[in-house]
Amino acid sequence: MFSRLKRLFSDLVSAVTGKISESDIERFFKDREIEFIEADVSFEVLDYLKNELLRRVNEYRTKSPKDETIKQLLAEVISGIFPQSQTLPEIYAASGKKPFTVVFLGINGTGKTTTVAKVAFNLKNTGIRPLMVAADTFRTGAIEQLQEHGRKIGVEVYYRSYGFDPAALSRDAFEYARSNGYDVVLIDTAGRMQTNESLLNELMKLVSVVRSDLNIFVGDALAGYDMINQALAFLNKPGFSHSIVTKVDAEVKGGSLLNLAYFTKKPIMYVGTGQRYEDLEPFSSGWILRELLGG
Repeated sequence: MFSRLKRLFSDLVSAVTGKISESDIERFFKDREIEFIEADVSFEVLDYLKNELLRRVNEYRTKSPKDETIKQLLAEVISGIFPQSQTLPEIYAASGKKPFTVVFLGINGTGKTTTVAKVAFNLKNTGIRPLMVAADTFRTGAIEQLQEHGRKIGVEVYYRSYGFDPAALSRDAFEYARSNGYDVVLIDTAGRMQTNESLLNELMKLVSVVRSDLNIFVGDALAGYDMINQALAFLNKPGFSHSIVTKVDAEVKGGSLLNLAYFTKKPIMYVGTGQRYEDLEPFSSGWILRELLGG
């Protein structure tokens, strides 16, 4: 994964010869600008990478060997883009609240429903009792899809008929979870295009009615630059505090994760790395550095 961006960063380490200089860094980013853009790195993120490296050069001029030094600087700059994150079990434990309500939001086709099931599977395996809620009452097959996931992982799904008001359903599910000893309520919502104001308002109603403790944006790593527009729209309405990025195992460019963290300033909680329920990895700066810089 992220092979294009990994190659560019490897080339940067190789391109800086002798003592690290501003001119080496300036020249590299100028010569490779198009390649970074083709790797889905936005102009804003590209400027950040270059300017932060230049700023840090003055602090590390005398260090050697040069390969380790430039790699160290690059690691520090990349880490600076990503806010520190926690896993859902950690957040739940710290909250002291039961049931703890999580709303998953995003556009169509990002793998949101499967991600809800992966999160439920993870919670169950850590001793936390989750309830999945099929609040996507519009997309044909959405309820059955979540029910099938629930059957496979042994997690109950709360649902009503298609066309039922998602906000009312979610509130009923919360009361059901409280009465039946569930720890965490995971609400799967209908995919909404970031340009559809009325659907975003409906999502705001659901979040308000259920008084969610956590809203999580689910983005597709293959969305490229459009993930910026998607995330910022949902950040504005109804808002979210964390994100999960799916399909990173199929992503060969790499820039989408940098863009998401840079523009939203919100931590990435997990990344989806495959089709199995186990393929949900906690995100950390160490994880992204291993993927982009190796070692």
